[in-house]
Amino acid sequence: MWGSDYPHPEGSWPGTEDSRVEALRGVSEADIAAILGGNAARFYRLDVEKLAPVVARIGPEPRRFV
Repeated sequence: MWGSDYPHPEGSWPGTEDSRVEALRGVSEADIAAILGGNAARFYRLDVEKLAPVVARIGPEPRRFV
């Protein structure tokens, strides 16, 4: 497992939203979900269903990445 701070907002402020969308342009929603946490959840065997209420409460919303 390799980790990074990608996408890290400080380096792209004030264009953070645009930078994130551009970086992920053309990537499928399934791959975006994997990149932004799904791979780590699977690797660490996290209970995604149990975490779903937290994700729903604090985000991020998937629509902000496409």
